[in-house]
Amino acid sequence: MTNPTVREQLLHDVQDRTTDLRRWLDTNNNSETLMAHLHDEPVDRGWLRTYQRLGRDLMSAVGNAQDQLPRRR
Repeated sequence: MTNPTVREQLLHDVQDRTTDLRRWLDTNNNSETLMAHLHDEPVDRGWLRTYQRLGRDLMSAVGNAQDQLPRRR
């Protein structure tokens, strides 16, 4: 079983990464660009790299938190 402090830190990391992505999407026209990207419209390479990095950071934080969950039998 994991230390409650470690679990809290992992949860905070997931929340922080989610906030990072949300804040970035709220700036400029990033939300509109995301919708264009999801509809297969071309997007700027720099935008795409940032979006992918933020997504990887979030998924990594989620994975780290999941790794610390007790295993179910």
